[in-house]
Amino acid sequence: MSARPASLGRLLAFGGPIFGLGYLLFFVQFYFLNFATDVLLMSPAIVGGLFAAAKLWDAVSDPLVGSISDRARWRLGRRRPFLLAALPLLALGFLPLWWVPAALDGALLVVWIALALFVFYTGFTFYTLPHVALGAELSRDSHERTRLFAARQMSFTVGMLLAFAAIQLALTAEAPRAMAVRIAVPTLLLALVALAVTPLAVREPVAADRRGGRGLVPAIRDVAANRPARLLLVVWLVESIGVGAVGTMGPYFAKYVLERPDVVGVLSGAYVVAAVASMPLWVRVARSAGRRRTWLVGMSTASAAFGAMLLFGEGDVLPVLALLALAGGAMGCGQVMSPSVLADVIDADERSTGERKEGVYSAAMNFMLKVGTSLALAVSGPILSLLGFEPNVEQSDAGRWAIQLLFAGMPCVGFLLGALIFRRVPLESAPSGRAPAPARDASDPV
Repeated sequence: MSARPASLGRLLAFGGPIFGLGYLLFFVQFYFLNFATDVLLMSPAIVGGLFAAAKLWDAVSDPLVGSISDRARWRLGRRRPFLLAALPLLALGFLPLWWVPAALDGALLVVWIALALFVFYTGFTFYTLPHVALGAELSRDSHERTRLFAARQMSFTVGMLLAFAAIQLALTAEAPRAMAVRIAVPTLLLALVALAVTPLAVREPVAADRRGGRGLVPAIRDVAANRPARLLLVVWLVESIGVGAVGTMGPYFAKYVLERPDVVGVLSGAYVVAAVASMPLWVRVARSAGRRRTWLVGMSTASAAFGAMLLFGEGDVLPVLALLALAGGAMGCGQVMSPSVLADVIDADERSTGERKEGVYSAAMNFMLKVGTSLALAVSGPILSLLGFEPNVEQSDAGRWAIQLLFAGMPCVGFLLGALIFRRVPLESAPSGRAPAPARDASDPV
């Protein structure tokens, strides 16, 4: 590991390609529920249950992948084999969600969608978990880690923006089923080519003399015994429950609350562009004001912005647009601070245990994020069904309020609780430019 500043080439090679993963994830997560209910005519409760089960498997598989990659001694490294293996799994899971045979219905359709979701989220775990762990390995300097993860999150959020643009195109198509396939095939190929760059261009730091943990169960015990880690896990859980339904409810909010389905892409774009634009600013603010105060400001701002959205409804596009931009800018803070703070917790664990467990700690973070999202998705479908949601017709007052509560009320509460809990997290980091217990650094080929 190195404490020297990351070169522009390494920042781009590590963080740049991740837009492909962001695009694939958010196109599925934000559009498939709407596609399944309005195009495939599946029950929202069934689709919500399938989503929840697939994401729960995604969360459970994280510790397994993290522990194996921590202890691996493969010639290609600990992380790169997983990054490469993820590519065919992502393809085999993503494409069947949109390329659904017209003859499939009933139980066969449910099985088809279930298999595709489980394969897709397995591929997502294989890529995202080792990628986050790799970022924590590339430097021991807190500010440099923040830069690395800012590059990653900016690219990931650009992928979200591209997904929203594709969703807008699909929602306004006269033949949405055929359009979904026409969108899915070329964008999948582009995403896979981009994602292949990181494992091919970024070498891992030499780690032959470092222990990656004694096994999954002892590593989980170490995480559970680490008080800062425990508190951070609760923060991620409550926040992810809050925001888990935001993307999924976006098309519903535009179509049935604002009654402007044509602005889905504009609203989403304001949110995503603000998040991307804010990340370099948050990096600079955190360096001078500290990550604790910076992240608390971001959480509080996001909570207030989402809470204010409860006050608006039909036709209120401009105020909702402004509030989404504010919330997106605030969200950019947490997306950068989370993995950077976690990397310092990993350092403290290494000093205590003598083991370097980026994979397991990253898995714990992802586990909480995914469990929270699964819970949010699991309740979204049943709540819509319970309150009388019917596709493609004007909704009742109860149905509109349910959509608004899921879209804005849940994240408002989630960010508020997250801020209250995060205030209790003791932060420890290496001084800028100094790295405790440095290991031998590999050459940078980029």
